[in-house]
Amino acid sequence: MNLIILLLFVNYEFIENDSVDNVKIGMEISDFLESKNKEYNIKKETISLEGDDYDIFNVYENSELIYAVEPDEKGEKVWRIWLYGKRFKTELGIGVGNTLADLKNKYTIDDMSTAEGAVFILVKEIEVGFELDGSKIPREWWNEMKLEELKNDLPISLIII
Repeated sequence: MNLIILLLFVNYEFIENDSVDNVKIGMEISDFLESKNKEYNIKKETISLEGDDYDIFNVYENSELIYAVEPDEKGEKVWRIWLYGKRFKTELGIGVGNTLADLKNKYTIDDMSTAEGAVFILVKEIEVGFELDGSKIPREWWNEMKLEELKNDLPISLIII
């Protein structure tokens, strides 16, 4: 019985295709706030993307930003989840702080995309984006942007569900 309880608890720590920490893409923002306000300090703030500002609900644990929930255009449902903290991992143990080499060892790289000076790696096995720390990518890499030329020791700085 204790093992079952432990497994249920640990599962909240897993990053899945559409959820983490019992917060799911498409759930009502009001339900997210009601369920997590007791556990965390949640602040409605703004994020700037491609020159526009958007509302975002930043989730803090002990004053550390661990994740953020971005609502849809109407502000009613969870559209995206941004993971910043090292607490959450995929079932294969990949999370913020792991490296590109770790990602390559556990998953099959499907695609790479760039946005706002960041590089996102997409894999076949799970539908999330792994952002690599852009501050550690040499300026000359951006001329041709070849995946195979990225250094394996680049850390994952953000995961977006």
